[in-house]
Amino acid sequence: MGRKFTEAIKLCQQLLTVNSSFVAIHILLSQAYQQNSEFDKMLESSRRAYQLQPQHFSTNVRLIECLIYTSEIAEAISKLDLLHQHITKDPVKLAKASELYLHCSQFSKVTECLQQAVALDADNPQYRFNLASASITLGDFDQAEKLLNGVIKQTPGDFDAYYNRSTLRRQTPESNHIEALEHTLQANRAKPNATIALGYALSKEFEDLAEYANAFNYLKLAADSRRKQMRYQVANDVAALGQIADTFSRDVLGQIQPSTSDESPIFILGLPRSGTTLLERLLSSHSRVGSLGEVNNFAFSLIHTVGPNSGKADLIKRSAGADFNLLAGRYSHASKGYGVDSELLIDKTPLNFLYLGLIKLAFPKAKIIHLKRHPLDSCYAIYKTLFRMGYPFSYDLTDLGGYYIAYHRLMTHWREVFPNGFLEIEYETLVKQPEEQARRLIYYCELPWEAGVLDFHSRKSPSATASAAQVRQPVYTSSVGRWKHYAEQLEPLRKQLSAAGIECA
Repeated sequence: MGRKFTEAIKLCQQLLTVNSSFVAIHILLSQAYQQNSEFDKMLESSRRAYQLQPQHFSTNVRLIECLIYTSEIAEAISKLDLLHQHITKDPVKLAKASELYLHCSQFSKVTECLQQAVALDADNPQYRFNLASASITLGDFDQAEKLLNGVIKQTPGDFDAYYNRSTLRRQTPESNHIEALEHTLQANRAKPNATIALGYALSKEFEDLAEYANAFNYLKLAADSRRKQMRYQVANDVAALGQIADTFSRDVLGQIQPSTSDESPIFILGLPRSGTTLLERLLSSHSRVGSLGEVNNFAFSLIHTVGPNSGKADLIKRSAGADFNLLAGRYSHASKGYGVDSELLIDKTPLNFLYLGLIKLAFPKAKIIHLKRHPLDSCYAIYKTLFRMGYPFSYDLTDLGGYYIAYHRLMTHWREVFPNGFLEIEYETLVKQPEEQARRLIYYCELPWEAGVLDFHSRKSPSATASAAQVRQPVYTSSVGRWKHYAEQLEPLRKQLSAAGIECA
């Protein structure tokens, strides 16, 4: 694959020798450089296209995308703000700008763009769907439900709207959408996108009503349908996690010179749906702490630093020889670019557990918190969530078991090579003893105690995760042991985990 991108780069360069002002080729060249992990050249090509046509929407968009990839978040936001000023009468361009603002974690501006788009084209259901999603992020669930109801009425075939609506609140016997959902599913059973979204919606609503057999039946129907659409092989991820442990062995780590950075960013990591958002909201309620949310800063900074590679295995191999001062500098530069004015910043990207060794090398003083959860509660919480674009291992219980085992082994490795190198908090203990665990967390981060952190659910700050609704509530324990309602259905998974030595009692 890398050879094809190299050939594409050569062809673009040849065309530019004939006509150096060919904007489309500069953009194409920047895309080829991106695929070849040559981020500096990618940015250079996009700047050239922009210089040739600074007023053209596509050159602005491409430059902003490349700025995000290369950790130039502040410049990306600045360019995006300028672009936004000139597109306020074009709903299509406003919708695209909202996507770019989302990648920059500028949630209020995401909403502003979408509100403008809806005002210009009120009949476009996609704009209203996206505005509903933005409203969920900002905690305005009443507005989101109103918008989604309108989308469903206008476009009954927008099945994602049904699912998003079901996640907004806890359904009750007196108020739910089950009958309408089942009717819609029956009428659209041949459509995989209907089976997926409506199945997840029905599973969620039946679980709210404690009808667990129905909940699981619809969940499996939906997850199986989603899995059939994918070419994912969990063995590739299992091999990658094993390679990470082998690459960053105790002997190798002892030979690597870490960076000289004395910064102490905060990383909250673990599997998705393990409580990372709850912990983030709690910690970011401290007056000296802010949150970036889930961002790709570390991954992008790593790829930028390592440079051209031939794929995941090669990237892992090369990462051990990275310039860790450069990596730390790029990551810090990106983090500061979001404009979060706090002394300490949280990066709550769950899968950063893959980079824990690299994080320790780039930031020896980083505060790293790993959220653990009961294996079956963790796996079930992942399985029942429709992530759409992320976490491809989540749609099949055998895949999920394989990935969990690989994750468990990698975390065991990190504990062995970094004894006392990070804090681990159990979800079950956190929700049962929130103040005790909050004090432990605050102490670990070397901060003075503030009782206000326990009032995290009252904060209005955005949350762009699958837990957006839950974290607006006080701490609750009802999710602890939820897997037991599905013990029979999860028995093969329990056996798979137990065979790997993972305790599931």
